[in-house]
Amino acid sequence: MRDEKGITFNIMSESDAEKYLRESNNYLRTAAYRKNFSKHSSGEQEGKYIDLDFAYLAELSSLDMHLREILFDMCVDVEHALKVSLVTDIEDNPQENGYNIVTKFLAAYPHIESGIAYKSGSAFTGGLIDKYFSIDKSSGSPKVTNIDCPAWVLTELLSFADFVCFYNYYYSSYGLQNQLKYNIINPVRNLRNACGHNTCLLLDLRPQIGTTKPNTTISKYLSTIPSIGKRERQKKLSCRPIFEICCLIYAHNIYVSKSVRTRQFNRLKDFIHGRMVKNSSYFKNNLSISTTMDFLTKLIDATI
Repeated sequence: MRDEKGITFNIMSESDAEKYLRESNNYLRTAAYRKNFSKHSSGEQEGKYIDLDFAYLAELSSLDMHLREILFDMCVDVEHALKVSLVTDIEDNPQENGYNIVTKFLAAYPHIESGIAYKSGSAFTGGLIDKYFSIDKSSGSPKVTNIDCPAWVLTELLSFADFVCFYNYYYSSYGLQNQLKYNIINPVRNLRNACGHNTCLLLDLRPQIGTTKPNTTISKYLSTIPSIGKRERQKKLSCRPIFEICCLIYAHNIYVSKSVRTRQFNRLKDFIHGRMVKNSSYFKNNLSISTTMDFLTKLIDATI
């Protein structure tokens, strides 16, 4: 890496870097963060990275890990809050017993019903499915033959995407006002999947003007934060991971209870003002990274 890529080992020695790649992370995931750094465009160093020490890559990987852990928990908070809200509304609806809506929903979405049948062999959900569904497993593909499942059980069997579908179906069926903001929840769902699959979030923090088009809701939300100017808002929201993080912050504020919200934002603040800035001097010459850190600090500090 030293000769071919121009990566230095001034902070972390080459032997320590080799140990890091053997014991802490692999080369592919660590090297992915190099997208945040520019290359020389001409001269003897053409094609090599500018001011990139291996320690910077390791630091970004570590920050990413800590941030993903918090964000994943916050995504789960949003999902749980929406489930509780939906089940409460169903229970309060005198026209609905909680079972009819499930039968109609699964009839309307047979692929979701099939997915439940396939989950019947799962150690985690098989017990619930066997209790509330009759599954024919005699053929190669398990099939649901009878449904006696209430909504409060179904919500525990659905993926986030399928739950959003069920949420929409219920309110549409009864002509009720739907509180779900799809242009917010879909990015949150994407972020949840990324965190759950341990996907690198901070691998490219450069503005991507024109590729991600933030919705009006998030743009207006950020415009209420005096410390974040219009140009900064436009640049940061053009970066897909940052846009999705902003959607999560917004959704968490809307849907999650105050006590849970306070606990999670305190975790975020501890990260923002603690671990994130521990080695911030590494990135003082990298505007994409340093301005993103500054943006996240403004966003979180203004939230609670």
